[in-house]
Amino acid sequence: MHARLTRSMLVVAAVSLVSFGAPPAIAQDHDHGKQHDAGAHTHAAAAKLVNPVKSTPESIAAGGKIFQQRCANCHGTGGLGDGKDGAKLDPKPSNLTDASWKHGSTDGEIFTVIRDGAKANNKPAMPSFGSQLSAPELWSTVNFVRSLSAKP
Repeated sequence: MHARLTRSMLVVAAVSLVSFGAPPAIAQDHDHGKQHDAGAHTHAAAAKLVNPVKSTPESIAAGGKIFQQRCANCHGTGGLGDGKDGAKLDPKPSNLTDASWKHGSTDGEIFTVIRDGAKANNKPAMPSFGSQLSAPELWSTVNFVRSLSAKP
């Protein structure tokens, strides 16, 4: 009975981690410096990540609150890349209302950039938020960023 209970607890823990735990760090498919400077690219491993947080008005609002607190200074309140701190940066922060982005535009790629940060010209261009936000918070922020994107 004890072994069966322990096994059941392990299954529940595993399902919880798969559903809401932070995915492992994504190994980049290429040298982060040179190819990033070359322009838009994708991250195959990150693109395979599936967002476990359903995009609802509640998750979008939660992500919006996080975005306003942590991202708007650079990306602007509407995600146009026009935040007051962003004006001092080179390269300038991305316009998140664009239909496509330099680091890929799947939920997994957006999640990975928010979690791990980004480099440009071999220098940090965006800080990582993986140590400051839980996986559900990161995914809700992805949902908010998606809500800013240009609609097809």
